[in-house]
Amino acid sequence: MKSKQRFPAWLIELIISAAVFFAVAASRGVFTETDPVAVYRGLCDAFFVPGILLICVGLLSITASQGVFDIFSYAFRFAKSLFIPFSKEEKHQRYYEYKLEKALRQKKTKPHFFLIGLGFMAASGLCLIFFNMAGG
Repeated sequence: MKSKQRFPAWLIELIISAAVFFAVAASRGVFTETDPVAVYRGLCDAFFVPGILLICVGLLSITASQGVFDIFSYAFRFAKSLFIPFSKEEKHQRYYEYKLEKALRQKKTKPHFFLIGLGFMAASGLCLIFFNMAGG
């Protein structure tokens, strides 16, 4: 039995970041401006905002996939077991065992966010160069 094909994650990220791009570009007046300096300034901002957001989210997801935030989930689980009455101490898992179990269950993340963000930042840098060449 064949399962339905999901929409690719990178395409969803690209659509959302393009929507952010168009929103920032429209707020900067890129589509109505005639001065090239103002257009390049607006385009630079419009590429920069989704680019930096995607890079930050990408770095955060890469960091989370390495298990940096496992200590917080362990702490909440431990605190929950402390406040539940009649919990047995021998059932409590030590942090090292918890880390090993999480490492076996964790899947590697793909750097979609990071790569799309780098593309937007490269376009922002290109617009910045054009902005400076136009006399800005």
